[in-house]
Amino acid sequence: MIDLSNIAIIGSGPACIFLLQHILEHIDILKTRIHKISIFEKEKNLGMGMPYNPNTTDIYNRSNISSDEIPKLKESFGDWLRRLSTEKLKEYNINPLPIDDSEVYSRIAIGYYFQEQFNQIISDIRSTGIQVLEHGESEVIDIEEVNVSEIVVTDIYQKSYTFSTIIIATGHLWKEEDHPKAGYYASPWPITKIFPKDNELYDYPVGTLGASLSGFDVVTSLSHRHGEFSYVDCKLKFTKHSNAPNFKIVLHSSRGWLPHLQYEQKEPLREIYRHFNREQLLDLIDDKGFMSIEDFFHSLCRPALILAFTNDKLFDVVHKLQDNDFGFKDFVTLMSEKHEYVNSFEGMKKELKTARNSVYNKIPIHWMETMDDLMYSLNYHSELLAAEDHLFFHKEIISFLMNVIAALPIQSAEILLALYEADSIALKAGKVDVSEESFETNTTKITVTADDGSQENIVYQLFINCSGQNKVDLNDYPFPTLVEKGTVRAATAQFGQSENVEKLLVDIDSEDIIHHKDNISLKISGIDIDSSYRTININGIANDFLYDINFTHTYGLRPYSYGLQACNATSLIVVESWIASIVDAKNISKTIENTTELYEENEDL
Repeated sequence: MIDLSNIAIIGSGPACIFLLQHILEHIDILKTRIHKISIFEKEKNLGMGMPYNPNTTDIYNRSNISSDEIPKLKESFGDWLRRLSTEKLKEYNINPLPIDDSEVYSRIAIGYYFQEQFNQIISDIRSTGIQVLEHGESEVIDIEEVNVSEIVVTDIYQKSYTFSTIIIATGHLWKEEDHPKAGYYASPWPITKIFPKDNELYDYPVGTLGASLSGFDVVTSLSHRHGEFSYVDCKLKFTKHSNAPNFKIVLHSSRGWLPHLQYEQKEPLREIYRHFNREQLLDLIDDKGFMSIEDFFHSLCRPALILAFTNDKLFDVVHKLQDNDFGFKDFVTLMSEKHEYVNSFEGMKKELKTARNSVYNKIPIHWMETMDDLMYSLNYHSELLAAEDHLFFHKEIISFLMNVIAALPIQSAEILLALYEADSIALKAGKVDVSEESFETNTTKITVTADDGSQENIVYQLFINCSGQNKVDLNDYPFPTLVEKGTVRAATAQFGQSENVEKLLVDIDSEDIIHHKDNISLKISGIDIDSSYRTININGIANDFLYDINFTHTYGLRPYSYGLQACNATSLIVVESWIASIVDAKNISKTIENTTELYEENEDL
């Protein structure tokens, strides 16, 4: 039985906040079990999260999520904004027009919203008699299992604390080293580090690796400091500062894709079983315990997508989907080739008209929303996939999904297009390799390899890696003693057919192939967890005392977890697993039937 008497939560961002919210929702049961909760945060400000912290982000950085997409806490984001004064809204870079729940606002505003919710939830928990301790500026650097019901946390000051249960809810972590003398930054965070010094400007091209949302944060922050935006005939225009005529931002993207734009959604909050039920999914599991990703697409995705494309009046795609030989890869290829995925700013111009029509006239784009729901569902059942399907998903599907679903706000698109019209931004396709030897020359040299194999060398005085956090392998896990003692192990997926291993060696490292007595497995990203996010030790036993809900740590087994809705769902699963254990003496991770019952019974999933 899990011992919840003395809990530690590592990290105080959104995952922690939603975890505390769900504890509070079940407080009648949990207040007799939980005596103390300790929250550790490496930053000074608790209850914000890295993307929303004013010490990390910039006033010009816009979120990509609206109020009606944020799972509700004590108060909705929109209602919180409506309570603020005009002066405070301006401080958060919000024009004091009527607040719209479908609008997106600055990330700093969300950070202060989260902090207020965090404080209110903690106050409510304390009022029930549970002690809550907050440890700010206290980064946890190690965790060690000492004995039963005793697990020790060590912080950066080498101070140790003992707990009965720990939930790892840390966020982003960039371990790669910056080389500021060479103008190379391994990440844009905190974004102030890439700003020009006072009274200085970058009168030269600036490169970024990645043309996704982090890259656009760099774009908005630097462009506002190197020129002025104004509206001319209702169109945003950018004018460079006269002292920086050569300023330009070059976005490097391997495929030359720009992400899709914001679109109207009929149901902004995702649901696991919106388009099918658990019985339909369970019927797809074969005798070996696998669910084929093609079966998932054909049996569960196809009917939902046909309906969605019919509602969008895209009958050519409906016709393709009605062909039984039209598979998942065929679908991705078809949609990637359609006009809205043109990999240029000219394509974004065309799409902007569609996006504005969708958002401002409240016209949903059904197929995008449906696809997001379907992949959200697949994410929470991905332990059913064989290694072959994990490889297929990461090679063929994930980049397509992230460009479709990582919706760029309309306002951000307007900024990009204003820069494009002013010849102050460019997009360059090709695989980028950074020369570490060039760091000694006070510049950063990159080699860009195009699809045809041709190469180009480019030297930058400032180059920022905006490709996102790298996947976390076992050796990169931030708590070394857990690895050394075998308290955690690498995530793996078993091959469905052993003969497939040799065929797939071109895509995988032979060192990642694990031979067992009766099967062959593939080492995938991150650590092993069960369906209630308990970590798994080297003996294959779940640790009742140690949960990990950090998406980068669990990316291998939960490859489509992202954003605030996944933070909410993941933390809810953890708390509901406690309730099932306490009330019904049930281990929800024991069988897929138990797990899917939990998914079906909770509307917030």
